[in-house]
Amino acid sequence: MSEPDFDAPAVGQRPRVRRKPPSRPARAWGLASALLAGLLLLIGAVVVVAWLAGRPVSPREERLAASVDLTPASPAEAPAAPTPGPTPVTPPAAAPAPQAAPPQATPQAAPASPAPPQQAAKPAIPAPQVPSSTTPATRVPMPGPDGLAPVPDAALVERTPDGMLPVIGSDGRKPWQVYARPFDQADKRPRIALIMTGLGQSAAATEAAIQRLPGAVTLAFAVYARNLPQWVDLSRAAGHEVLLTVPMEPVDYPANDPGPYTLLSTLTQAQNRERLTWLLSRFTGYSGVINLMGSRFTTLPDPLKPVLSEINRRGLLFVDSRSSLNSVAAKLAGDIKLPRAINNRFIDTKASRADIDQRLEELEQIARAEGVAVGVGAPYPVTLERVTRWAQELEGKGIVLAPVSAVVDRQPN
Repeated sequence: MSEPDFDAPAVGQRPRVRRKPPSRPARAWGLASALLAGLLLLIGAVVVVAWLAGRPVSPREERLAASVDLTPASPAEAPAAPTPGPTPVTPPAAAPAPQAAPPQATPQAAPASPAPPQQAAKPAIPAPQVPSSTTPATRVPMPGPDGLAPVPDAALVERTPDGMLPVIGSDGRKPWQVYARPFDQADKRPRIALIMTGLGQSAAATEAAIQRLPGAVTLAFAVYARNLPQWVDLSRAAGHEVLLTVPMEPVDYPANDPGPYTLLSTLTQAQNRERLTWLLSRFTGYSGVINLMGSRFTTLPDPLKPVLSEINRRGLLFVDSRSSLNSVAAKLAGDIKLPRAINNRFIDTKASRADIDQRLEELEQIARAEGVAVGVGAPYPVTLERVTRWAQELEGKGIVLAPVSAVVDRQPN
């Protein structure tokens, strides 16, 4: 017997008709119809996307794409803290350049984020210009309370292929007097001139010497150092008189070599003059020169005298560092009327507080006995510390700290 088409009702209820499930052919036809419809929709979407990608972009869409940033912010993309520096100058606003419209979304790929709006570019900051001894107009002096006049004096320079060289002016003015630190020559107190040599080789030591030492301390710069014109400007702005260091042959040369432009007893007079010309052209604004080493060269009159004569012809002063007790430099300088000073003590051959203090006390004794004394040191931290403290007490001892130009020709040979 076949299955009935309705459920047997309970007593008092209407019979419920049972719906027969569709046959298998009907279910297959419905599934095929759904797949066909989905495929048609997909083909239509592809056609629409292709049409949108190929059509021209309207101006309104360009402006909208340029002004709207839909990129979400993320911690990795957060702007970094601004670097201290000059405030950028914003250029006048200009019409935004057309940008390509962002690609439309497709079922296969996520939409690409449009580029964020461009910001005004910061103006380029030019690299600092290192002053050159051949272009004095580029130097900007920064005078302090007792700063010296800017250098060079145009009437006291000779322009050469190597650079500018000092010369005596047509009116008779000499560089050693014009570039000197002013000093009251009527002051009758004993004078001590202190010279710090080797400056320019260490930026930290040079800056410390310029800023910490009293302005009356004379600073001597190494000829092979960099940025010499800049250092000289800073030194003079702080009130320091300046010397140039000239390397001369030591007794143990070449084992001890002061550099490629060292004046040597084995060179001809013309060769030494050529080297001296290069040395003197390293910067301008110095009052004179002091020899570096030279324990052999300063004991030989024949090669030394032409060098001192050239220094004298250019209106400079000369400081004999007395690298040798047998030096004849001071005597030769006196013979040719070259303004000269003579070192009495190297104050820091032993860089200790006790030894430096002892040498400074010896300078005081010499100054009281002879009227003037000259000391030479290096910009070691301990030297700067002891000299600074010593200079503060010098006034109470009845002694005056003076630039080296204030003690020329006041010492016996």
